[in-house]
Amino acid sequence: MLCMYKKNARFEEATQVAKQMREMKILSDPLSYNSVLGLYALDGRFKEAVETFKEMVSSGVRPDDSTFKSLGTILIKLGLSKKAVLRIEDVRKQEMKRGLELWISTLSSLVGIQSNTEDCDDEL
Repeated sequence: MLCMYKKNARFEEATQVAKQMREMKILSDPLSYNSVLGLYALDGRFKEAVETFKEMVSSGVRPDDSTFKSLGTILIKLGLSKKAVLRIEDVRKQEMKRGLELWISTLSSLVGIQSNTEDCDDEL
């Protein structure tokens, strides 16, 4: 349902489905998380996207390239250069833990929410 609403630009309905998915804790794999992250990135709901990303990491679901593509889109929409996003991606590809912490702290600071990278320590 979420993908159908998103594809048809019915963002309010898609957001309600995403909210229900998060509340019911049925996000359990990269695909489901990426669907929600993609919606939030497309609809400008950056705070929700960062919170969802943090939930993903703390739940032990390993982000994939699609995850970071959506997150990169958010960073660019928030004013970070493509070059800076590529640098963050390079760090992640070389050192997963450090790169993940960099993604979380950068997103959190640009969106204006508390960054807690300790949540990802046990998951990597």
